[in-house]
Amino acid sequence: MSDRVSAAAQRLFEAFGTGSPIADLPAAEAPQTRDDAFAIQDATFDLLGRKVGAWKVGGSPGTESTASPIATSKIYPSGQVLSSAEHRNFGVEAEIAFRLGQDLPQREADYSPDDIRAAVSDMIVAIEVVESRLLNWPKTDPLWALMDFQANDSLVLGTEMPVPEALDFSTQPVRLLFDDKAVFEDTGTFGGGDPFVLMAWLANHAPGRTGSLKGRGLKAGDVVTTGSWNGVHFAKAGTTARIEFPGLGQADMRFG
Repeated sequence: MSDRVSAAAQRLFEAFGTGSPIADLPAAEAPQTRDDAFAIQDATFDLLGRKVGAWKVGGSPGTESTASPIATSKIYPSGQVLSSAEHRNFGVEAEIAFRLGQDLPQREADYSPDDIRAAVSDMIVAIEVVESRLLNWPKTDPLWALMDFQANDSLVLGTEMPVPEALDFSTQPVRLLFDDKAVFEDTGTFGGGDPFVLMAWLANHAPGRTGSLKGRGLKAGDVVTTGSWNGVHFAKAGTTARIEFPGLGQADMRFG
């Protein structure tokens, strides 16, 4: 591990622990490449003593995909109450996640979207709770945002179902409600393209992670959330958030 990665990971670890966001990083500690940012994620994850239970993957067609591990301890059932005292941003994203039914270990040939579709066991309506450890997020360097786990706090899992044979995100409506009042409602707003393309990229990327994640790949039971349908909406202390994907299901949580 480089001095840059070690130093940045220590700062991020301290920000997780104290709740005081990072205002700046010296040039010698700031990530310079995507590999730096991923390595800082991994080192911070290990300092926190976390174990992987899920991943977030993101990107849009024609852009470089991004990924972050999510700890088992940060995966919650629908109805979860999260302490407002532990939140500053109160971000909420409506997402659709997938659960793997089999391991996807490192292999010589790249995984294809068809491989991923065959490996997925279920689809899940999910809320990504967004919380950055960076003071100026979301107006921050993309590499800083990447090292900060793309501002992930946790994942709330709602309705789980088999993957529909004819899955068409372009015609899927979505609603986000705060305290039973709609704050976002639209159709076909997923910007990530084919979710199985995103997950194939993740399956090929994951074995090359560092620290305790090195060589792990993806495991049966892992949940992969594939990106926001509403951008991000910011709630406040005491808000109950509910997302609805009509025809598929819903998930809800509250900042208590």
